[in-house]
Amino acid sequence: MLEPCSKTLTWKIDSNNSLTKELKLIGELKAELLFSPNGKNKYLLTGSVSGVQVLTCVRSLDSFERPFMVDLNIEAELSQSVSQQTLDDEDDEIFKILLPVNQSELDVAECVRQLVLLQEPLSPIKNPNEDFVFSDKKEDSNTIDPRWEQLKALRRKMENKNRSS
Repeated sequence: MLEPCSKTLTWKIDSNNSLTKELKLIGELKAELLFSPNGKNKYLLTGSVSGVQVLTCVRSLDSFERPFMVDLNIEAELSQSVSQQTLDDEDDEIFKILLPVNQSELDVAECVRQLVLLQEPLSPIKNPNEDFVFSDKKEDSNTIDPRWEQLKALRRKMENKNRSS
């Protein structure tokens, strides 16, 4: 490969797939990549990965769809010292992959999986720009949780025990 070339990779999301469940994906996951030579037996892959995740809002516990797009940077190198594709993901900005000389395809699935996991917010919020108002329509305001009554009884018991000592 002497000239840069563009490639679009699309993964159809199968809801029964364990990877899909881990990444919480729906629809399609798409990677737009540009393959460029970067020296002898070295290539640079740059582009983006986009898709839609179904997340749970930490405020309301409602599920919501969150589209995302994240940059992807991979340095690939053909090497005689490896017998199978190996991934070095210690650099925060770029993935480095070593490929055996006789391998004709580059598998970027693990890089994409890690990027999708890393871009997911720790505390997803359905509508972050709106003020949150909690309302629990199911619960009557006069109903008291029986656990509180048990705690109050335990407190009274402890107070009586301390008074008698």
